[in-house]
Amino acid sequence: MMYYIKAENLKCRRTFAKKLVLIAPLLMVFLASISGMYLVQNGYNWWYTILLPSFITLATALVNQIEERKLRYRTIFALPVSLQKIWISKVFLLAMYVLVACILHLVGMILGKLLINPTSSISITQMVTATLILIVVSLWQIPFCLFLSKKFGLMATVLINVGIGIVLGFFAVTEDFWWACPYSWAMRLMCPVLGILPNGTLALQDDALLNPSVLPIGIALSAVLFLLLLTVTANWFQRQEVK
Repeated sequence: MMYYIKAENLKCRRTFAKKLVLIAPLLMVFLASISGMYLVQNGYNWWYTILLPSFITLATALVNQIEERKLRYRTIFALPVSLQKIWISKVFLLAMYVLVACILHLVGMILGKLLINPTSSISITQMVTATLILIVVSLWQIPFCLFLSKKFGLMATVLINVGIGIVLGFFAVTEDFWWACPYSWAMRLMCPVLGILPNGTLALQDDALLNPSVLPIGIALSAVLFLLLLTVTANWFQRQEVK
């Protein structure tokens, strides 16, 4: 499998998809730094509500376009290789890109806290925990967006995962059925971890959204959905043929 992942990574060499891994977190740190004393608070809230989903959407769509431009996947379908492994390697590669982008964002937030916003009530331990959780709860979007990109193209993927996804996330995050909407998981889990409400303000001590019981639920659901989507989409890609 490592050979497949290395091959996919080589395809992304000098592409905008790979540059996004650096651009997305740096852009977030820059925008957050403008808010001064709210740097950490806004830097995380804007990251998991808007920029991280946008990054995943664009990265997956661009990785798909690399193959689409090369005779619409015909070069892959004609090779004596496992299409399932190719699909899974694309997902794993994109997961590594998400990991790196989130770590760069974390480093930027830590430096911002130390240099610009030392009075922030959000500790470095909270930030590290939040980043690790965000990586896990965002993974399901990778096979989902890769499927949407392959099936419907870039614009439809952006509309569904960023446009509709953000609206659904904000609608469901404060409801009892938040667990049924994957787009609300990141926002809901960040409430007890960072103490930040979905609207970006700090929660009061007695706020019901600070209940940490949502953490194992959200993490478990994210892992299950990721594995389910990975299996379903990999099997779907295995059945693709040259058209």
